[in-house]
Amino acid sequence: MNHLGHAETTHLSHWNGDHSDALVKADKDMIHISVKAMKITWGSDGRFWSWIQLPKDKLPKDLSKDEVGFDSAAELLQVSWLEVTGALDLANHKHQLSPSKTYEVIYHIKFKADAFGFSKVPITLLLVTPDGKREKISEMMETHRNRGVDLWHEIYGGEFRVPATVTGKVEFGVLEVESQRWKGGMIFAGVTIRPKMD
Repeated sequence: MNHLGHAETTHLSHWNGDHSDALVKADKDMIHISVKAMKITWGSDGRFWSWIQLPKDKLPKDLSKDEVGFDSAAELLQVSWLEVTGALDLANHKHQLSPSKTYEVIYHIKFKADAFGFSKVPITLLLVTPDGKREKISEMMETHRNRGVDLWHEIYGGEFRVPATVTGKVEFGVLEVESQRWKGGMIFAGVTIRPKMD
């Protein structure tokens, strides 16, 4: 089991994440994580997810910077088991993260006009902080969808305090695995970990 409470499985239909430096980028005091660096259940099965290339001007603002250079996103076609998870080893980013400072996790997500399955079931945003504390946020994605389709939304996924030693791991995820309702039409670009604004 991982810290998010879900079984670690190796399956050819699942996308297990590419943790190369090209997909986890530092930008001053922020860390940007491409969705390609995250684990996606059924993410390698073209019936359920599709990888799409996006020009720079079609990416979320944070992920389109020259210093970041991401060029793709994952489009959810249809799933009843939504699970996208990621992790960040703080020790690998000691030069970007400030000891004892609070950071927030932001998901970059948008919805197509024909998105479905989000109106009645909340999505769970999970966070495991460096000290092992588990936090959950229940989020109605339909609220964001109603603010505009084909627009990137910054969705708050919780916050954590960086230990004085700048060590440990932060785990985060977007899940809806209980209702068995089919969902689709969501586009996921990645995650930004940034200082919390006072």
